[in-house]
Amino acid sequence: MQKGQLSNDLWLAGPSTPLGAWYALQTRHQCEKRVDLALRDVGFDTFAPVRAEQRRWSDRTKLIQSPLFPGYTFVRMETDSKSLLKVMRLPGIVRFVTTGRELVPIPDEEIEAVRGLLQSHEAYEAAPFPALGERVRIRGGCLDGIEGIITGHLNRREIIISVGAIRRSLKVPLGNYTVECLD
Repeated sequence: MQKGQLSNDLWLAGPSTPLGAWYALQTRHQCEKRVDLALRDVGFDTFAPVRAEQRRWSDRTKLIQSPLFPGYTFVRMETDSKSLLKVMRLPGIVRFVTTGRELVPIPDEEIEAVRGLLQSHEAYEAAPFPALGERVRIRGGCLDGIEGIITGHLNRREIIISVGAIRRSLKVPLGNYTVECLD
């Protein structure tokens, strides 16, 4: 086996920060919370964003917590063989998100943008991952500093906050926020 390679041909990512980098894990259907708890139990820093949703059944309506990115959870870790094997042995995990045979580190800024949006209690909705668009940063208000891709729909302006590794996005109405271009 070559250096930097696991027995199942998964190449390791390059050097990460002293705390490790964020990586996306694809989970089995409806196993996001279970995987998050299992990762925490073995000592990993995790992020499994959820949203409150009202579900209606024939006999009742209930407020439930559902995954923001169904089928995915995030883990901060070093990419040594021991850590990778510890993660992959946990139940409910399908695979790491990779490009070819390399793990895809998720920038801290993308994780923090999603966390900031959830903490702000601003309105948002799921959006398709944008292929084109202008990259901007919000200035002012509770979303100050969040970066994303701006889109326009009729008379509304919106910003798309994306997590590139899992190709998922959230659309937030800009309202009266000011944005600056990052070109």
